[in-house]
Amino acid sequence: MLDSGSSRELPVNASSVLLFDQAMRLQLIRTEIVRAAQELNRLKDQDLAELGINRNDIDDVIERYI
Repeated sequence: MLDSGSSRELPVNASSVLLFDQAMRLQLIRTEIVRAAQELNRLKDQDLAELGINRNDIDDVIERYI
């Protein structure tokens, strides 16, 4: 017979909590990276060149993190 409350009594592994926390932080960082890349993508090619950024690199970053 199954105990309905047994799943609540399982101990939480500390490493699982840390991994989950890291995953959430990485997700936030990914969102910020995409947002920054999209903002840079609005610049003219000449402005990007002055910053030393290639538009293809911006597109690659957006593709990778979406």
